[in-house]
Amino acid sequence: MIETTIEIPQHLIYFYNLIKNYESTFGKNSKSLGMNTNEILILLEIYNREGLNQIDITKRYLITEANISQTTKKLMEKDLIEKKMDPENNSKNLLYLTEKGQNLCGELLVLFRDWNNKVIKGIPMENLILFGETLEMINENCLKRD
Repeated sequence: MIETTIEIPQHLIYFYNLIKNYESTFGKNSKSLGMNTNEILILLEIYNREGLNQIDITKRYLITEANISQTTKKLMEKDLIEKKMDPENNSKNLLYLTEKGQNLCGELLVLFRDWNNKVIKGIPMENLILFGETLEMINENCLKRD
């Protein structure tokens, strides 16, 4: 007889719920900004690491180059980011926030901080540190290219 039931590991359910809550929280707010959650993610990544390029983002996230290209194009059309030629490599464009992008990131950071405080409420710092280290290892495993 073939086994027909699959038990989903509890940690995957927890990850799913966390992601859905994140998408729900930012989805509600992103609609009023005319953005989607991927655009917010990339905008905040550029805020945190100005001067990176699209390849840097694809290496950090499981997002295709085509998706990054499309998203950065949309962010440029909204005057939130701009591309500047890398002075050390003329074939590379680096991503920077515009003034409008910097202002929007200020608002997004408040929203993100509030959401983060909600989801980690009551969790001791040592647990969060261990959780972060564990997630980093899981992330590295996910990003390994087979």
